[in-house]
Amino acid sequence: MRSVLLLTPLEWLWTAIGVILTILGTLIHLSFPAEMPWLGGYSFSLQMGGMLLTACLAGPMAAVCAQIVYLGLGLAGVQVFAQGGGWQYLYQPTFGYLLGFLPGAWVCGTLAFRKRDPKPHPSRREYQGRPRLPAPSETTLGNGSIVPVGLRELGAASLAAVALVHVTGIIYLLGTQAWDQQLLELIRLYSLYTLPGQVIVASFASLLALLLRRLLLF
Repeated sequence: MRSVLLLTPLEWLWTAIGVILTILGTLIHLSFPAEMPWLGGYSFSLQMGGMLLTACLAGPMAAVCAQIVYLGLGLAGVQVFAQGGGWQYLYQPTFGYLLGFLPGAWVCGTLAFRKRDPKPHPSRREYQGRPRLPAPSETTLGNGSIVPVGLRELGAASLAAVALVHVTGIIYLLGTQAWDQQLLELIRLYSLYTLPGQVIVASFASLLALLLRRLLLF
C-alpha cells in the first residue's frame, strides 16, 4: 500500500471532499411518508453514501484517508458523528460500524477501479493488428488497461462495502457487549433495521457515481 504522504494532489482534494460528504451525509436524514405501505415512517441517513461516492469516484486511497480524517475529527471531539463526538465514542455500540467504513471504503474503491484484461467482445469482429476500442461503458488508463465503470460493477462494489461495514460492526458488538438479549437487540437495531436504507443509499450512490464518471470522462 502506498504511504499517505504519497497521495497525489488530486487524491488529497478527494480526501477533503470525502470528509465533507460523509459529514453532510451524517446530518441528512430521509423518511418515507407515513402512509406508504411497508416502508411508511422508515428513516435513514446518507452517511454511508458519502463514503461510497468518494470510493467510486476517487479510489481506495483517498476514500480510506477521508474516513481516517472523519474518525479522527469525531474522536477529537468535533461533533461529526450521529450522536456527537469525543473519545468516549469508542464505547458506543455504533462505533464498530464507523470502523467498518475503513475496510468498506478500501474494498469499494478497489473494486470500482479494478483493472480488467481487454478481451474482445464475441459479437465484434477483430482485425489483425488493430487494438480493440473500449466499449461505451469502459474507459482506458494511461497504461492501456481497461477499468469497468458500469452500473453493475459500481453497484457490486458499493454493496460489498455495505456488507463489510455490517460485518465489522457486528464483530465489534460481539467483542464489546455482553452476550445476552441486549446484544441481539443491538444487532437488530443497527444492522437489520438500517440495512434497507443503506442498500437504497448504495444504489443511488452507484448511479450518481456512474453519471459523474461519465461526465468527468473517466
